[in-house]
Amino acid sequence: MKIEAAFYAVEIADTGSFSQAARNLYLSQPNLSYAVRQLEQELGVKLFDRHSGGASVTPEGQEIIERFRIIRREYEEINEYAGMLHPARKSLWIGSMSSSRGAAAFYQFASRHSGEVVSLSFQNFTTLDEVIRLLCCSRLDLALFGVLSPSRKIALSKFAAAGVEYHLLGKDEVCAVVGEKNPLSRGGGVIRMEDLYPYVGVQYGTAADNPDHALLHASALGVHIKGEICVTDGGSFFDIIRSSEAFGLVAASGEHFRRYSRNAEGLKILRIEDCSLQGEYYWVKTRAGGLSGYAKEFLGILEKLY
Repeated sequence: MKIEAAFYAVEIADTGSFSQAARNLYLSQPNLSYAVRQLEQELGVKLFDRHSGGASVTPEGQEIIERFRIIRREYEEINEYAGMLHPARKSLWIGSMSSSRGAAAFYQFASRHSGEVVSLSFQNFTTLDEVIRLLCCSRLDLALFGVLSPSRKIALSKFAAAGVEYHLLGKDEVCAVVGEKNPLSRGGGVIRMEDLYPYVGVQYGTAADNPDHALLHASALGVHIKGEICVTDGGSFFDIIRSSEAFGLVAASGEHFRRYSRNAEGLKILRIEDCSLQGEYYWVKTRAGGLSGYAKEFLGILEKLY
């Protein structure tokens, strides 16, 4: 059982509504409903009666919800007690939508402070809603987010609605990345979209999971190319490209890619002259409160990579 699901159930019981609980938790209602259904299946108990006016706790769910409240109080007290044990410990918690530059900056930051009493975390997330929820619950100090130009308005409207402030880090054109086995690597460094059609494209994630980052589909290459390989980690993405004729797309110029990526060896960045897509990169935080010294230092490292 995931502890977050128990806390979700308490929020639904308190609000009497799945939709209001979803807004309070900065979750989509389908994701919240799915989490509670999974919880009910694991427990073998129906916790809520759903009806047109909202949701009410079932008689058999009453005792379980009260026990969930106790768990939540204990969880909060444990976190408070842990903080008292290490009053001098400094922390930095970063959320990311798979930002390679963010990971590179965090690597540098962690290397600087590894000998100190610190609590450092860099977590990758697959959905913007999840990042916003954790920001608003004070589970993250700040988050990094990249979006393709066609999806920019939707993403920024979500930030505004949730009371999250956003700051532009930079913009980059979308380029192709190929290894030495791809014939395009022996050209002059500038290609057209149709030059990629005979090859397999490597996609980080899938369009269904993360449409704002699905470069092969946003560029319309997905319907023309020879095939598609979807992976869920950056290492596999670059290893496949390096060892085959497959190509990938990155929202980064050659200069920027070489500056931040530890995967640049054996790869070549090709500018696509007829691709109008751009990647835009932001760091975001809640409007309440300022940034810690650690957060400011991390952003100083990050900004140099843009």
